[in-house]
Amino acid sequence: MNQPVPSAFLLEKYLNDQCTAQEKEVVEKWYASINGKTDYLDSLSESEQIRLQKETFDYIKTQIEKKETRTKTFSPAFIWLSGIAASLLIGLGFYFLNQRSENISPIAASNIQKEVISDTIYFQNNEPRMVMHKLPDGSSVWMHADAAISYPKKFQNDKRTVTFSGEGFFDIAHDKTRPFLIQSGEVKIKVLGTRFNVKAREKQKMLEVSVVSGSVSVTAPGEKNTQEVILKPQQKAFFEPKSKRLTFFEIPSQTKKEIFEPVTIVFEETRLTSVIQQLEQRFETHILLVNPAMYNCKLTADFEQQSLPVILEMLCTSLEASYSMSENTILIDGNACK
Repeated sequence: MNQPVPSAFLLEKYLNDQCTAQEKEVVEKWYASINGKTDYLDSLSESEQIRLQKETFDYIKTQIEKKETRTKTFSPAFIWLSGIAASLLIGLGFYFLNQRSENISPIAASNIQKEVISDTIYFQNNEPRMVMHKLPDGSSVWMHADAAISYPKKFQNDKRTVTFSGEGFFDIAHDKTRPFLIQSGEVKIKVLGTRFNVKAREKQKMLEVSVVSGSVSVTAPGEKNTQEVILKPQQKAFFEPKSKRLTFFEIPSQTKKEIFEPVTIVFEETRLTSVIQQLEQRFETHILLVNPAMYNCKLTADFEQQSLPVILEMLCTSLEASYSMSENTILIDGNACK
């Protein structure tokens, strides 16, 4: 029986050598169940660990650039670590790139655009799926296709300001001394530390902000004076640029959650047909398999308080599959399971 897939948070702790002995055992048992190799890191010398870190970064960079013709030989230790790193490619890939932005500027990629212009970083998600982007203060944003964000390489001492367009789910690191400000068109969003979703797509007639936790201040210009609303969890604000009208509503209780809201769900040798049914029952989404042969695949995983984007990343990593997303419809593509 396969070991449950650890959470992305636990895998990140493992890669950063921050796990307790018990947590380390959980991760290594999981990886042993799919690869049969353990305790590589403990057996490496300091120089080998440094080399391994470099190889990991090269691997992530290669995945982002997606140059299929490029080949490279990696050490057995790296192959072991990359199996874990693959689960965190989106979350940690840009973390490593941000850490090394001093030496890699700009970064050009076929489907992901990230540029460093002077002291400003610009990032755009050109993938057909959601991508998680890390910010300098530890905050993160799950960005839908075509979403774009720009921000300084280093935030100011008294505030953290970004410019955003498209749709994205923000998870802001709490810092009461430096409020987090998002400028999106004519609308400004101010938070201290919270989780919320922003829809500011150019083709839509309205900008939308909905809060999962904490509170958010939304301000926008009115016909005469500036308008402001304070949003709490389960509240949503709308701004219509044409009429300059800012309104907010209570989000009615519903059985299905938005894709960015966290859930806890466990799969134990569960057929993919049942996995999809359960995800569709939990989230406001529709999931289709491009390859019908995948319906016989099975999944063992324990997702604790995870949003749908995280679940999809881990699911696709386990099945060696990929997904694309259009509005609330998700297409999963991969090979038949053996």
